[in-house]
Amino acid sequence: MIDVLNELRALEKGLASAPQSLEQIRQGNPLLWQELAWSPAQTRLWLRSLPDIQIHEQEADDPSYRLGNKESAPMDLGDAIAKVVAELGRPVPIAQLRSKLPPGTVATDPMIRAAIEGHPALTITGPMVRLAKT
Repeated sequence: MIDVLNELRALEKGLASAPQSLEQIRQGNPLLWQELAWSPAQTRLWLRSLPDIQIHEQEADDPSYRLGNKESAPMDLGDAIAKVVAELGRPVPIAQLRSKLPPGTVATDPMIRAAIEGHPALTITGPMVRLAKT
């Protein structure tokens, strides 16, 4: 049995360095796709869901996929929440945070709460999230 999560992360790193077609991706990792039991259509859907994915020759039967070059590491959830609260300039109800996060940010309420509690610039007061006093 293989470590599927680590294999998927390694595949993402490979896509950041060079574009690959769906056929190359599937042929390069046969045990991964066998373990996941994903069809080529499911693999394509996963690829399209990756943040910063660039799809070259989209109209072709087998387009190539590459992750965009990031100048810096992706913003973590706590940083994204702190940015939202700072931009609004007021406390924000936890229930409204998810809709105010950057597009493409996927987070559940427990993930949001954990990110707030683990971020030094944020504090929770009742249902509100505010910037911590320094």
